[in-house]
Amino acid sequence: MRTRVRATTLVNVPFSVLADLLADALRERRDLDVSPLVGPGERVRLSWGLVEDASDEARKHEAIAIEWTPEHPQLFPSFRGAISVRPHFRRSWMRVAGAYDPPLAAAGRLFDRVMGRFVAWMTLRRIAADLRRDVESRYLVYLQEIGAAGADRHAGGKSDPVTRAH
Repeated sequence: MRTRVRATTLVNVPFSVLADLLADALRERRDLDVSPLVGPGERVRLSWGLVEDASDEARKHEAIAIEWTPEHPQLFPSFRGAISVRPHFRRSWMRVAGAYDPPLAAAGRLFDRVMGRFVAWMTLRRIAADLRRDVESRYLVYLQEIGAAGADRHAGGKSDPVTRAH
């Protein structure tokens, strides 16, 4: 029985560049330590690819399909899911969502019901927060490179009270 889990975070990056920055961040991550808390976790092999985001009926754009396989599949689940993004004014919502099959047969399913889903949610929350920090840093570097970081740290150059959103 597959368990579905998701985590959502608000990212200080415009929707128009977030998917590209996420792809750049993921290109550098072949392996990943997954854990609900900061510190060592299970090492997983990460694979990903761009796909059409079928969950958004309002507009056509891409999502990032992700999959990981743990080093110890007898103890930790594999995961399949997607990272999707949605605009939110000058920022974006990023959601990491997917599913896994608990390992260890009946004992694993029992653990999943009692605590495993919470551990999985905390793990996705941590991954989403790590990705958020990574893409926000990349966005600031991008703005500095193009010389467009205004007073509010968004593209647009110098702060102009007439054109700046209030």
